[in-house]
Amino acid sequence: MSRPTERSDTRSGSGSGSGSGSGSGPLSRFDDWLDEETSPRRALLVYVVLAFYYLIILFPIIYLLLSTFKSQSALFAGELIIVPTGDQFTLSHWARVLTRGDFQLFAINSVIIATTTTVLTLAVSIFGAYAISRFEFPGSKSMILAFVSTQMLPGVLILIPFFSLMFTLGLINSYLGIVLAHSVGAIPFGVWLLKGYFDDIPESLDDAARMDGCSELGVILRVIVPLSAPGLSVAAFYTFVLSWNDYLFVSILSQSAGTRTLPFALELFQSSNAVDWGAVLTAAVITMAPVIVLFALVQRYIVEGLAQGGTKGF
Repeated sequence: MSRPTERSDTRSGSGSGSGSGSGSGPLSRFDDWLDEETSPRRALLVYVVLAFYYLIILFPIIYLLLSTFKSQSALFAGELIIVPTGDQFTLSHWARVLTRGDFQLFAINSVIIATTTTVLTLAVSIFGAYAISRFEFPGSKSMILAFVSTQMLPGVLILIPFFSLMFTLGLINSYLGIVLAHSVGAIPFGVWLLKGYFDDIPESLDDAARMDGCSELGVILRVIVPLSAPGLSVAAFYTFVLSWNDYLFVSILSQSAGTRTLPFALELFQSSNAVDWGAVLTAAVITMAPVIVLFALVQRYIVEGLAQGGTKGF
């Protein structure tokens, strides 16, 4: 019976000693309501704040998705229509976009270019990071810093020199030229990130694999790569998004619809006189959908990879 009394005395003492003017004010009562013993209340407040935050973040995306099902009259209505119903609902925008041949071609180009860029970037990044992590050679310690420094430069600075180089090599208006442009921007990040993971893998595992008969390539594929799965997920997702969303390099390296990607698809539904807003909204949703789906599939590995590898690069 004495312990509850001591606790109540302690609370009353702290309340009276915390301040003459604010000890019994609204803030004090709010602190009592969020007392450590009432953790469900504290958790409820946290979830309410998070729900409000994500509602603000996700509302434009949800509204964009719902707008693709609105008729032209509903899109230009003077009132806010969130969920279309009745005559306001239509699938004509989706049918118009998905059945357009050049839009389908742009989508295929995006898949081919982004996938190839991701594979090429991971391959080069794995071998580059392994070499810097496991071998000593002149400039190896400063090479990572040089790689990271390249990420500070805007892509527009190398746009004209890169175009001149691709023109000299005959890679203008080709998949290979665009893939190389995207890989050049993604490889430095991939090498920096993966080196941090490779540094944390004990070299004794490499030696054990060699004793079992593995070659240097076998050590990389059977030991290093499986143990660095979170880092590889982060590098792959970053590279895929970088290539999928790129507009700058594709705009100068692509000279025809045969190599254009989905960021250019929005231009298909507008002219000098009018804009088909329903089709533009639908094309935008289709363009961003693969990135959202991919993130949902690998987000656990991405969070783990960023948490483990964010401070290991140097």
